[in-house]
Amino acid sequence: MSRPRIIAGSAKGRELNVAGRETRPTPAVIREALFSILAPEPRGAFLDLYAGSGAVGLEAASRGWQVTLVERDAAAARVLRANALRLGLPVEVHTVDAERFVAQGVRFDVVFAGPPYRFDPDDALELALQAAVPGGIVVVQHAARVRLARGEPRVYGSNAFTVLRRTTAPEEC
Repeated sequence: MSRPRIIAGSAKGRELNVAGRETRPTPAVIREALFSILAPEPRGAFLDLYAGSGAVGLEAASRGWQVTLVERDAAAARVLRANALRLGLPVEVHTVDAERFVAQGVRFDVVFAGPPYRFDPDDALELALQAAVPGGIVVVQHAARVRLARGEPRVYGSNAFTVLRRTTAPEEC
């Protein structure tokens, strides 16, 4: 398997190292579609929950977002930090459980959640909504065969993502 590459921005074309076989980088086609959707948005605070390989968050940093990566696996977090340093991307990496991080109350303009397949993507959606500012964008990556309780999925092969904009409260989206 080839290593993922940054698609655009200051680190365009550069490869990412990935920690272990459990980490599944978000495919380039999904990242490209996601950042096409985000293109008109003003650059602000971007949260990558369950960061794993960091492909989405590091792509966001390459494109000018202020990025925070949250990954509970210490080995994966070390690789995230090393990738960011090697690529010259100023990101914050937190080695903590996603729920514990969101409970701290920090809010973001864009929240991307690509949880491991064993997690319920609807739970990830609710958690991501909690982390978004009112008017913020929430994106959850999930298997194409899974339909979230809210939103319309955009399907790319066996993967999909669902995009919502947070209104005033998570239950009102």
